[in-house]
Amino acid sequence: MIEAFSVGFYNALIANAALQTKLGGASTDYKIYNTLAPQTSTCPYIVFGVLTDMPDGTFTHSGAIEDMTFYVNIFSETSPENILEIVDLVAAAMDNASLTISGYTAMKCMREYVGSVTYDSDTETYQISMRYRVQGSL
Repeated sequence: MIEAFSVGFYNALIANAALQTKLGGASTDYKIYNTLAPQTSTCPYIVFGVLTDMPDGTFTHSGAIEDMTFYVNIFSETSPENILEIVDLVAAAMDNASLTISGYTAMKCMREYVGSVTYDSDTETYQISMRYRVQGSL
């Protein structure tokens, strides 16, 4: 179930052509990674993953409603402006998106949070975090 949600989330991100252009990804490497980016990754890129999972039960089924949050971390070496442009493209792809997740209906994706741009002087990269809540029912 968590894997199905992760695949649905990933598919919504890679479906955005403008985001792919900005990241410089290709069909062999979209530069959007689940949980961990490869050591060979070049900026800009995105790492996402499950942050929390809170199933809600109903009287007919103990896990009928899934309520999951995903983190989205964006990395760039260029500038704060560049990373904020990527934030806008992620928001365009994910805000109120209808995700296709196997076995679930009535999917809803809502942005909960966008952090501040930070700079890591050791890696010379900018980073920003976002958080999305994904809800669906069986």
